[in-house]
Amino acid sequence: MVKILNPAPPWRAPRSEFATLYHGTTAIDAQAILNTGVDLSHSKPNSDFGRGFYTTSLRPQAGHWAWIKYYKLPAIGRAKNQPAVLWIHVPRVRLARLESLHFVLGDYDCEDFWSLVQHCRRSSVKKPRDHKKPGWYDVVSGPVAAMWKQRAIVAAADQFSFHTAAAVGMLNAIVQAKSDAGWTHVR
Repeated sequence: MVKILNPAPPWRAPRSEFATLYHGTTAIDAQAILNTGVDLSHSKPNSDFGRGFYTTSLRPQAGHWAWIKYYKLPAIGRAKNQPAVLWIHVPRVRLARLESLHFVLGDYDCEDFWSLVQHCRRSSVKKPRDHKKPGWYDVVSGPVAAMWKQRAIVAAADQFSFHTAAAVGMLNAIVQAKSDAGWTHVR
């Protein structure tokens, strides 16, 4: 038998019971989400999977997103704010109750993935392509598009996006419980 060089922790509860999702943001916005919940009206319409609240299972990736958001602030806004990562422990059984679409690969030839990304990326505030119509999904997960027009993804990155009242309601119930959500500064 071949020895495992760097063994992962054992697969047992709570690891199998919860998915920890991270959202890169600023400290002020993270605290606002914890105080009042996720609000989809703050979402951009032209994201990979459409208007939604985006998270990742990778804390370093969320930290990167937090720094991007921080540097987009005007210089005066940066003085009173810091990059932050919001974390939410989502029970997998609650996640499973939502209408979901999951993409495993984002290769150049993954037509379903790129069809959705290109459709959503061409959305605008005046012509939103959102998840309010029948046949759309509460949650979409998959690779992160780097250059969507060229069908290129960000290596070793993922995203979980929440698009509907049902999905945001589930997140907000967890956030309001205060025990399974919080945030930390990014260093």
